[in-house]
Amino acid sequence: MPPRRETTPDGFELQMGTNYLGHFALTAYLLPLLRHGRDPRVVTLSSIAARSGAIDFDDLQSERGYRPMQAYRQSKLACLMFAFELQRRSDAAGWCLTSIATHPGISRTDLLHNAPGRLSVQGLARSVLWFLFQPVAQGALPTLFAATSPDARKGGYYGPDRLGETRGYPTDAKPPPQSLDLKAASRLWEESSLLTGVDFRQCKVLSNTTHLISTGADNRA
Repeated sequence: MPPRRETTPDGFELQMGTNYLGHFALTAYLLPLLRHGRDPRVVTLSSIAARSGAIDFDDLQSERGYRPMQAYRQSKLACLMFAFELQRRSDAAGWCLTSIATHPGISRTDLLHNAPGRLSVQGLARSVLWFLFQPVAQGALPTLFAATSPDARKGGYYGPDRLGETRGYPTDAKPPPQSLDLKAASRLWEESSLLTGVDFRQCKVLSNTTHLISTGADNRA
């Protein structure tokens, strides 16, 4: 959550590019190998902040107005919508992927100290109310569960099981309503493909060697 709008080397708003668009492109690049794997899984990390997120299709890159937390929420909602849409598209296209989304609850990382800063409202809350933040290793459990457990289901969403999904052990998380908007998810997918220059339909394996084919003029993510 940088206090001022910044961009990646590819020109994307920093949070949207780092948290979401790069992962979208990477998954497309890895698709040929995933399709040749045994029970392949793609685990996408969202955030409890996605609950209050919104996708602003008129200003995806926060060029008209930048608010740090708003941009963060949008990027993490995009991650969640991508995970669900990837499962739907895998099922429709026969990619045989298992796509799962997770979130860590509220964990005791240095994110709030390093981003808004130690003297910000969020930073002070992190310092003074440290006991409300669970250990980092605990926050990693939903992701580990999604990546390794035979009980993790395709198209699932997992987070902590206590105090409104802020702490605890992995359980089914409740997706925010906006993450289940099929029309918005499809539009986000197409917008992401245009922005990054990658097309999942054009990625294939040829002659036992992975060749990543994109319809885009350049692969910017």
